[in-house]
Amino acid sequence: MWTKAPCKICKNDADHVADSFFPGWKCPRCGEFDYDATVGWAEIKTADELVQLSGWVREQNSVGVVPVRIMPDLARRVMRRRMPLLLDRADMALAIIAERFQRPENWFVPDVLSHDLELQGRSYSRDHRDAMLLINILEAEGNLRNGGAGCSLSIRGILRAETLGRGTSNAVQGFVAMSFDTSLHDAWLNGFEPGIRGAGFRPLRIDNKEYVGGISDEIIAEIRHSRFVVADYTGQRNGVYFEAGFALGLGLIIIPTCREDEIGKLHFDIKHLNTLLRKTPTELAQSLIKRIRAVVGAGPEADP
Repeated sequence: MWTKAPCKICKNDADHVADSFFPGWKCPRCGEFDYDATVGWAEIKTADELVQLSGWVREQNSVGVVPVRIMPDLARRVMRRRMPLLLDRADMALAIIAERFQRPENWFVPDVLSHDLELQGRSYSRDHRDAMLLINILEAEGNLRNGGAGCSLSIRGILRAETLGRGTSNAVQGFVAMSFDTSLHDAWLNGFEPGIRGAGFRPLRIDNKEYVGGISDEIIAEIRHSRFVVADYTGQRNGVYFEAGFALGLGLIIIPTCREDEIGKLHFDIKHLNTLLRKTPTELAQSLIKRIRAVVGAGPEADP
């Protein structure tokens, strides 16, 4: 039964179901989520951590995914992410404005909109002042036009929002989230790598890339630049679950795989997915080619 209670993330008044094991919330700022009370909740210590977790849940909700059984390790990973750049956040705000005020004749009052909790959550804003800054950026960039008493989308803003809605559909990269254990080296070399290339895409595993800075930031950046993600749950690495969840939040296609002898270890939240079971690397490569071509299509580098 849903009642009112402070959101577990932002403390705003929200709808709440007081389940003993999996309490859940429907929050005007953070969206819909629940967590596993049997393993506890990751403490939110700063305003930025609150913004990160709230924004991440909203990203998930935006593509129809409700983050369930949020584990402390996953929450901490999300909260350690680098904040999105101002221009990226302004684009997030623009997407919401375009959803609500689709035409140039549809005006809104910026100060009223800046207090909207959903806008604040989806644009990684701490409060109405942060949200107003994003609206000001959109106006300065020509994506909004100011009519004195209010603002509306400009033609440029409408076109920009349309471009943002296309996402990464033309990306050539396929990101592989998997354990780096040496026992899986053959699966990567003779399975994942040739399978993705055979479908016409370029495979990337983050340990094969040279980079400067934190690995989490690199992973997030590369997932954003990818057309799809192959998530191999062999070894039950928390990082793979996190990367797959983040990719879902971006609206990317996820292709789950698992070594056949570990299928029983999959978390129950993903057991319903059509997971590719692999025995040998060669079988994996052929299965990946078929699955990618079926759900994503042939890549830009596919053989004619």
